[in-house]
Amino acid sequence: MDPQEQNWKNLTAKHLRDWHGIWTRYDAQGEVTESFRSLRSLSSDRAQTKIAHRNLYMYPEGNTEEKSWEYNQGTHSLPDGQFNPALSTMRGVFLASGHAGWVTTQLKTDSYFGAELFFMHEDLRHSVVILYDEQGNLLRTVNIREDAAGFPSQYWSTALQQLPDRNLSGNWQGTSVTITPDLNISEPVPSKLHWNWEGHHAFFLPDGVSISCPDRVIVGTPFILAANWLVTPSDMHELILKYDESGAFYSLTLDLLHLI
Repeated sequence: MDPQEQNWKNLTAKHLRDWHGIWTRYDAQGEVTESFRSLRSLSSDRAQTKIAHRNLYMYPEGNTEEKSWEYNQGTHSLPDGQFNPALSTMRGVFLASGHAGWVTTQLKTDSYFGAELFFMHEDLRHSVVILYDEQGNLLRTVNIREDAAGFPSQYWSTALQQLPDRNLSGNWQGTSVTITPDLNISEPVPSKLHWNWEGHHAFFLPDGVSISCPDRVIVGTPFILAANWLVTPSDMHELILKYDESGAFYSLTLDLLHLI
């Protein structure tokens, strides 16, 4: 299948659900700044050529906020990924497993920069957002824990505070696939855990979620944004987002790992 069409099919096959979730935002030091409930709903027409996307945010004070978008395959499915009507500088790249990334295509000076990395397992989806300010300094991270089975989730906890550390040692082995900006997806290859990135700040979020990212990103230096999720104590999903020296999106790699 054509990579552009496959990217759209991977989106519609896995993400057309009602995702009940909790958003928790953290500052650059990992402290909680706010948390609220959400419902992200994606539905399509019978032919799955049009998608209606609705976000409902439910705040602790009792107020709500709603945002909605519409996508169609002819207009928004592009050769470099799914177009985001809310953020024209971002593209959605989707793997067959449902793992995905909404990625900024190009880091620019004096401009905000960020990405959202999506993990998926059965009825569960979680994503992490990593956002940098106009000077390239880490501004905040966001943890979004979602469950298509309903709210409250029987899997996700209500914990918000980050942990001081997490034991990620051991012999993690598995396979990886990589999607590039032209939407080509590699064949699976053997892989292992990648975590101790030089110059990175690690954040250990509740429910087995971890983020690793630099405190600052600049044009002229390649960089990596990474996150992983301990689905079980012996099963890990890891997403690694790479940018090249020019600040251009280079690749997104999914590692599916098991503790040997």
